[in-house]
Amino acid sequence: MTTRTSTLLALPLLLGLTTGTSLPVYAGAIVGGSTLLDLLGLDQLENWLGSGELTLTNIFTKTQGNTSIDFHNAADNKGPTFSLMSASEDNGVTWKTIGGYNPLSWNSTYNYNYSANPSDRTAFIFNLTDSIKKAQNTDTFWAAGYYQTYNEPNYGPTFGSGHDIYVNYNLSIGYSYGYSYGSHDGRSIVDNSIYNGTNMQIGALEVFTIASYVEPDNTIPEPASLALLGIGLVGMGVVRRRRRS
Repeated sequence: MTTRTSTLLALPLLLGLTTGTSLPVYAGAIVGGSTLLDLLGLDQLENWLGSGELTLTNIFTKTQGNTSIDFHNAADNKGPTFSLMSASEDNGVTWKTIGGYNPLSWNSTYNYNYSANPSDRTAFIFNLTDSIKKAQNTDTFWAAGYYQTYNEPNYGPTFGSGHDIYVNYNLSIGYSYGYSYGSHDGRSIVDNSIYNGTNMQIGALEVFTIASYVEPDNTIPEPASLALLGIGLVGMGVVRRRRRS
């Protein structure tokens, strides 16, 4: 059993969960660190995406003074990504970790992204704190109801045409108006409230690229292999002594 698997098996005990709680099915690796995502959160994202174990690599973490330009410089043309952010709809009293999966690369073209083939419309937004996923709409009845993301340099990671998740230039405020994901009901992914014109606050914000997880080779040589290695080292020592003489 690898160290990674042992850690996962110990997580329910560390978190005080009962033995009846199901263990993570996946949980690959998080590269580059994160304040918003742990292995249990990664497991949830993997199950929602349905592509097996993943390696998520942090390519952008918001720091003081960052703007949407910094986000696009880091995330544009990097392929599929997860964007996560800490958001509050009640003036900072309650914070939820929300975000979205973008199967297409971010860009700065002042335009919406969408997949022409309905079977490729695999984007989704989520509330990781409350384990809520809203899949991208695939119908064409609602005008612009199947847009995945809006890409322009003055916007942070923005999903849907509602916008279902909007992040402003300073990466500090936004709103959530459900339209292109889930029901066309105008509800926030943060707390399911109806949009009333009040912006949500945004705290931490991180973006991750996505790759299949590759198990590291932590194989320990068997005793026979160690013995052969020892014999080889002794032989090298003998040759060196002969050369000196």
